[in-house]
Amino acid sequence: MKTQETVFSLTTLLTDLGQRLFPGIPDETIRYGEALVLALLAIILLLLGLVLLRRPKKKNSASRINIPRALREKGTVIDIMNGPDTNEISLRCVITAVKTNKITCEIIERIGPFTTDKNRKLFCVFAPIKTPKGTVNSFSTTLLKLGHSTRTANLMVLSVPTRYTMNSRRKHARKKVADQQFIRVKLWLEDPIFSDTSYQDAIPQIGVNSFSSENTAHNANGVVNISNGGVGLSITNSLIPNDCGPDSPVVINLFMFNFKEKAFKPYWYAGTIRSLEESRPGFTRMGIEFTATATPDPSTGRLNWANRSEE
Repeated sequence: MKTQETVFSLTTLLTDLGQRLFPGIPDETIRYGEALVLALLAIILLLLGLVLLRRPKKKNSASRINIPRALREKGTVIDIMNGPDTNEISLRCVITAVKTNKITCEIIERIGPFTTDKNRKLFCVFAPIKTPKGTVNSFSTTLLKLGHSTRTANLMVLSVPTRYTMNSRRKHARKKVADQQFIRVKLWLEDPIFSDTSYQDAIPQIGVNSFSSENTAHNANGVVNISNGGVGLSITNSLIPNDCGPDSPVVINLFMFNFKEKAFKPYWYAGTIRSLEESRPGFTRMGIEFTATATPDPSTGRLNWANRSEE
């Protein structure tokens, strides 16, 4: 009803305007002109409506970026840990497929022990991605399925994350040791404060890379990774005493190759064993945190120990 009244009012207005501007023109011609004006107005309104309808709707922040799909498209490597409370990387993988309820990943590197229990909570860290709500680099997920056959041994299925966070990296970034010839280790399972051992002349209880004494079992030991805060070692099980466990004190002598001087330089540390985990068959992965450093005293031949300052 209101539309009819509007059209009638507009027609009357146009007729009155036409008679005033062109008093000699017949009423029939004025009505044709009115019809033409109304038709033009209708076309303009129709075009305006089509423009409004075709305008893209604003997407919410969740629909602007699909993080698993973005990680798959970029081929981003993801570090997987057995939960958010550990910094020890177990696996590295890439996402190969993304569906509404699951993510399929391919394992490209097995680094440490990995809990294969179904529905196990895992923590994943990747290179930071910018989103409308901020930068994220991690998410929690659930292990849904792990391949067991030869064909699917490196495949696993994870639940789709519902929340992403920015996880601060470890204080001391660990560097994986690929070439064992440039690092050598002597290890004593002792507390230097209460020990009378002259470490500079003593045979190590555990040796890594060339410090193998007469026991060939030492030759299989290796350095997994190293940082300013500690070192990860792969040790033959037969060399680890039964009373050795987490929180046990150790003394470490590291020999690192200095490429500029083309020589090995010694570094002395006291430390604490933080983890002992089963690794490949016959070996244990030992994680050690450095707690003190030492410098040799030329006059006495002893080591002067000092607690490490916060870096």
